[in-house]
Amino acid sequence: MSDPKYANLPGIDINSPDVYETSDLPEDEQSMVKSTEELDSESVETIPLDTKAAYSTFRGKGVATSGIDFSDSISKQRRLGYISDQTEYEMGDGSAKETLMQKYQRLQHEIRELSEEVNKIREAVKDESAAEKMSPVALGKMLGYLQHQLTDLHLEKLLGPEASIDLSDPQGALRQRLLQQLNAYAPGAQSKEKSAKTASTPGSEADYVTYELYYRPEQAQFSKNARMANLEERLERLENAIGHNFDKVTVLTADTENKSLLGAVAALNSKLSLLDQANIDTVEARLQSVMHKLSQIAEKKNNSQDNPEKQQKILELFEMVKKLETVGDSLPHVVDRMVALKELHEQALQFSQAVTYLDTAQQEVKTTLDSYNDMMKQLQTRFKENMDGIKANFESLDKRMQALKK
Repeated sequence: MSDPKYANLPGIDINSPDVYETSDLPEDEQSMVKSTEELDSESVETIPLDTKAAYSTFRGKGVATSGIDFSDSISKQRRLGYISDQTEYEMGDGSAKETLMQKYQRLQHEIRELSEEVNKIREAVKDESAAEKMSPVALGKMLGYLQHQLTDLHLEKLLGPEASIDLSDPQGALRQRLLQQLNAYAPGAQSKEKSAKTASTPGSEADYVTYELYYRPEQAQFSKNARMANLEERLERLENAIGHNFDKVTVLTADTENKSLLGAVAALNSKLSLLDQANIDTVEARLQSVMHKLSQIAEKKNNSQDNPEKQQKILELFEMVKKLETVGDSLPHVVDRMVALKELHEQALQFSQAVTYLDTAQQEVKTTLDSYNDMMKQLQTRFKENMDGIKANFESLDKRMQALKK
């Protein structure tokens, strides 16, 4: 006991540990209590689940998760989903017993699948010793014997037209059977199905048949995916044919205006149209004229080789043209730019002429000022000489006047 004041009270066991019992679960486990509340709504369908049957059904099955890719990448590599280790073709409910027709259709499908596998092995195997236990030839003979036995049963007569459904294209077989039934109801060969939603023209109660059409979204989605897969396959073949080399694409689209593959195909088609029987004679005549001109050019070339100086000049011109090929593409842009700047160039020329005239006038003014400066210097020199002469005359005159006064 933790508190000694209860030690001497009667009815208390002091030798046993303290125990506190309650029907509640711990706080961590209270949220795990399953609610026993049942739904009484008729909108909720309660499906009984047998865990043992489900375990026995999926026992031994597996799904490969390596290499899966559910991304939206547009790369050439195909996206892969889950891959099961075996593929089953369900002909009916697994819990129910197969009917005679279902068993017959399953045997047809298995024999057809076995025939396809044998044909693949027969094409792939080069040596009979590479087979596991039996050669594909012997297996093909046994397969033909099985097909013969299945045909000898004549189950199509017993089971009716439903047994002749081709499992490779069940929708097409059902469509064909529906057309046969409609033709059977028609009064002769005049009544034929014109669309998927109309029947033969009703003349009486026995002249028409009523049927319903069901839309399957998964079939539409499957068709859409099939078209997308076909488009991706075509794009992949196109990429494999053209490649990722930009130079090859440039060569293909050199003769087109929009530089696209569609334009290149149109150009090739136009060139191939020249090879028709009606145009062959014209093309042959043009080729003959071209060959004649080539022979003339070859003769002139042989004659020009006798003059080495002329040949050297031609080689120099060829080298110059080869160097100018790199700037030949930018030359039209330069010409357009110069035409756009023509007015500015004219104004600049006028301004240059005005500046030149102003410079010339400035030089003339400078020359005139220099001449005036020289004249001023000469004038100052003469004035100085004259002043000196006048001063000397005044001094002599002053001396004479003083001499006269005496």
